[in-house]
Amino acid sequence: MRATTAPRDLVADLVSYLLQRQTDLRTTVSRNTQTVERDALAAERRRARMVDRLDRIDTRLERLADYVSEVRAVTETLRDVAHPARPPEPPIEPPPPNGHVQSFQPGRVLLRVEDLAKEIGGADILTDISFDIYEHEILGLIGPNGAGKTSLMECLANLRPRTAGTFYEGDEAPPDWNPRSIMFYLPNGTAPYAELYTIEVLTLFGRLFEVDPVRWEHIIVDELSLVPVLQKKVSALSKGNLQRLLIALALISPQPLLALDEPFDGLDLHQTHAMMDILRGLRAQQRTLLLCIHQLTDAERVCDRLLLLSNGRMVGIGTLDELREQAGLGAESNLEDVFSKLTGGRRAN
Repeated sequence: MRATTAPRDLVADLVSYLLQRQTDLRTTVSRNTQTVERDALAAERRRARMVDRLDRIDTRLERLADYVSEVRAVTETLRDVAHPARPPEPPIEPPPPNGHVQSFQPGRVLLRVEDLAKEIGGADILTDISFDIYEHEILGLIGPNGAGKTSLMECLANLRPRTAGTFYEGDEAPPDWNPRSIMFYLPNGTAPYAELYTIEVLTLFGRLFEVDPVRWEHIIVDELSLVPVLQKKVSALSKGNLQRLLIALALISPQPLLALDEPFDGLDLHQTHAMMDILRGLRAQQRTLLLCIHQLTDAERVCDRLLLLSNGRMVGIGTLDELREQAGLGAESNLEDVFSKLTGGRRAN
């Protein structure tokens, strides 16, 4: 009996072992299949990401190729243009002791500001500011730090909402003030498209404003001498070269009124006087300029009229002679004397 039972038990054990092995094998195969499928899915996702990245790289390369073509075209144009020898520049003459020799004759009102006020956090930044900007004049905006000069310009440019006041374009007061058609505002210290090359930024603005190529070249090559930095990134420009680039963008713009915040910042003495000549030339070309200047000697040299601000209020506006009269000073006084008298001894800075 025992001899018969033993083989049966052995067969039963073997069958049980094989069934267990089969179950274990199925579990292992199922687990491995899941792992392979998961790895395959992850690989497919990685491949999709890689394809997407390659597509983006291709797009960027296409854009870069377009930029390179534009740079080559502009560079070849500049290289092929023959410039006549320039006459020697006249020596820089000191300003006349009494400011401008010629008296200012106002033209048509281009922009009128009435009762402008700006409040921030309960504090009055600007109060009761009223003045006119005449066509083809250079109006200087001067005042101590905190006087509200930049806030005034930003309100005019519609970058800050005004608390009160009315802006007139000529005789019209648009209900929704949009100065884009009349004014180009250039803030101080900005670096447009810092990762692009100088030539790219200039080309972009030239095409945006549909500038005549001859005029574009004259501004870039002759007036501002930007050729040596065309292949430099904007972020790598020195302060002086960056300022010249910003001025070039202002000169390229078509708006009749240019509002420039510290246009001489970063320029040496020679560059400053050359820039003054450019700005005077713009006035002769029927452009109007609103300049925020902290150097009183520069303001006295280049401006037709001056608007003096102190503590957010106007303390004077007019030609230097008119401001002398307002301050009760004689013809021998300069702008610094006038400014100090009208602002109670404060100095522009």
